[in-house]
Amino acid sequence: MILYYVQDEKKKIQMEVLGMSMSIATKQLKPSDLDTQVGTLAGLKGAPPLDIPQEEKAPAIFCMPEIIIFSGIPDKKLDEFLFSYKKVGLSPTKLKAVITPKNVSWTLYHLIGELSLERAQIEGTVRRLSEARKERE
Repeated sequence: MILYYVQDEKKKIQMEVLGMSMSIATKQLKPSDLDTQVGTLAGLKGAPPLDIPQEEKAPAIFCMPEIIIFSGIPDKKLDEFLFSYKKVGLSPTKLKAVITPKNVSWTLYHLIGELSLERAQIEGTVRRLSEARKERE
C-alpha cells in the first residue's frame, strides 16, 4: 500500500493512476490522520495501544507537508514505482518512508518530524560539501 498526502489535485490523480497501473493500493492521508499510528493508517494489525502525551500531538495549526509512505511493497516493485513516478514527470516529494518495525507505532506527525529532521541534515551536508568544493577550486 502507498499512503500519501499531496495538495495538488493533478498530482493526486496521477498518484492514484500510477498505483492502479502497478496493482498497488493507495490511500490519501488527511491532516486529521496526524495523531494516528502509521501502522494503523496502513491497515496493519497488532499495533500497540497509543497514548500520546499532549506535547507530542500535532498542533492545530500544523501545515502538513507532502509525504509518501510505502507499506509492504517488495523492493523491486518499490524501485519500479519510484522509476515510474519520475518518468511520468511527477514533481519530487521530499518526505518518503517505508513502514518498519521501528516506525510502525509512530504517529504520522512523529514520522513527519523525523523525516523533516533527516531531510534538513542531508540538505545541510550537501550544502557544506558543495561549499567546500567551491573553496578548493
